[in-house]
Amino acid sequence: MPKRGKLARGRYWARWRIYIRQADGRETVKRAEKIIDRTVAEQMGFLLDYSGPLNKTDAWKVLAKLIDGSKGALAAFNAKITFGELAREYVELNKPNWEASTSRVNVQLIEDHLVGNLGGRGVRDFANAESDLQRFLNGYVEKQSSKSLLSKLVTFLRAVFNLAVDKGLLERNPARKLRAKSRKRSSNLSHTLEECDRLLAHVSGADHLAVRILIQLGPRSEEAFALRRKDVLQHGLLIDEAIVDGETKQTKTLASQAVMYLPPDLELELQHYLQALSDDPDGWLFPSSRRGAPVRPGNFLNRVLKPAALLAGVSVRTSAKGKPTSGLNYQSLRRTSSTLFGAKAKDPKSTQAHMRHADPTITLKIYQQAIPSEVKVAALALEADLLEQKRKREAEGSDARLV
Repeated sequence: MPKRGKLARGRYWARWRIYIRQADGRETVKRAEKIIDRTVAEQMGFLLDYSGPLNKTDAWKVLAKLIDGSKGALAAFNAKITFGELAREYVELNKPNWEASTSRVNVQLIEDHLVGNLGGRGVRDFANAESDLQRFLNGYVEKQSSKSLLSKLVTFLRAVFNLAVDKGLLERNPARKLRAKSRKRSSNLSHTLEECDRLLAHVSGADHLAVRILIQLGPRSEEAFALRRKDVLQHGLLIDEAIVDGETKQTKTLASQAVMYLPPDLELELQHYLQALSDDPDGWLFPSSRRGAPVRPGNFLNRVLKPAALLAGVSVRTSAKGKPTSGLNYQSLRRTSSTLFGAKAKDPKSTQAHMRHADPTITLKIYQQAIPSEVKVAALALEADLLEQKRKREAEGSDARLV
């Protein structure tokens, strides 16, 4: 009810009671209150045909609507909805805003880890279950789950229970204080100059060129295999798109769009390679056997990179099945490019430019972008080291044959 004398003109203190009948027939009372003013009225959809503070008549109308809303919230509060049903509703509400690859990963994670373990419990059962949810997460921490998985579990738990609060199923979010710190060490694997040389010695043709680009220029895999013939510029390689799930997308960030400097020997190999390709400027630089499609990064990793790394003895280890495998992947190659290039660069900013980790808010004029001289110097030095390593290996092989 509006209360005079306590608030400024046009503001009213509304109080009302909500009567709740329990399953055993007992009746309890819940008190509710809210400050009503013009802003609240307009947010609730009331169209006021006058300026200035809210009048008392309209304040009563707002109060009536608040009471009606309380009845609806109470019905939802008493509804028997399971966590699984609510989690799937959250997915349906948010799925249109996720990228295709992100959507697939998120849906699978929510179904396998959250719905699979908590789905059968009623949402109302979690009203005071903060400790249960923390123990649930602690189980994943003890299993040495990755930082990424734990972060997603916490994020989605909070999001689903936020939806429960919005729908009036819970008064507060039981997941708001959850914590989960991974005990699993993040991988810092990178490869030495000698390992890079051995890897390059076990690939040829288009595969050799692709591996050189990955090592020397450090593009992400989805960027490397999205390169087209028209992206090959004079002394530069344009990175302006990516391939995700077989579809062309924008690069990860605006800063990722850049012209990467092509050192002379790599540019020479690339020019020789282009002579065997179609003249179509939109043609893929690394086409697959399927007509009109680029090589898929996953296929290249499993069919070219991993076997070559095994033959070259690069980061070989035993898999869970007891078979030899290699820890080499696209992340380790990109980390290798950063490490080797950084050893030649004069300052961290040159490596930052090489890896395209600049501030994403900066608008880059791609075709007019000047490549810093320091980047060229470091790129030339890295290429010289790779070529020198190759000459040493070939010379040692020649000496062995003479003996």
